[in-house]
Amino acid sequence: MNTRKAARLAILAILFVAVSGFTLPGCPWFKMMKYQQARDGFSYDTDDYDAPGPKSSSMRAPVPGTVPVDGGDPPVTLLDADAKLSNPVPIDAASIDRGKVVFDNQCAACHGSQALGDGKVGKLFPFILPLAGPKAQNAMKLTDATLYAIVRQGRGLMPPYGSRVHPAERWDVINYIRSLQGLREHVVKPETAAAPAAPAARPAM
Repeated sequence: MNTRKAARLAILAILFVAVSGFTLPGCPWFKMMKYQQARDGFSYDTDDYDAPGPKSSSMRAPVPGTVPVDGGDPPVTLLDADAKLSNPVPIDAASIDRGKVVFDNQCAACHGSQALGDGKVGKLFPFILPLAGPKAQNAMKLTDATLYAIVRQGRGLMPPYGSRVHPAERWDVINYIRSLQGLREHVVKPETAAAPAAPAARPAM
């Protein structure tokens, strides 16, 4: 076979592969497309939660005008929380009720339903911080801002819950914890309705 004929056959083979979509054995391109990078449903497009710049949830592209999962709150650490934050949510009955719902769903598994550090999952780990009860002296010394930062970024064995608990919900959780710590005297109770005035006595006839 001369060189010209071999070159012609090679060109024809290349054209055949390009036009027909023929796939060489051992190269299942379309089957391989399912092997793609995957991210956890609660993760972001970056592994660094406090990375500068906007972050998008990996679950779907955010709808314009909506609030991101983390609430868009500015980065805060355990070292600067007290200087940057103060609890803006009054400790009223509504906030405590909201905080209890979040606490029961997110925190009770480790900290226990009454925040005594005796949750079912918490029993598998040492040094679960009791947040209420007679052993909660250390927790009671923590400021609201520090508790907020711990919920946001975690501490020790506690993982960060910044992407799972909205900033406003964090303050409600803290208010609920304060109520469990016996600070109910600070709860703003709804005003009791004034008793109706007694009807005026009729003059004697």
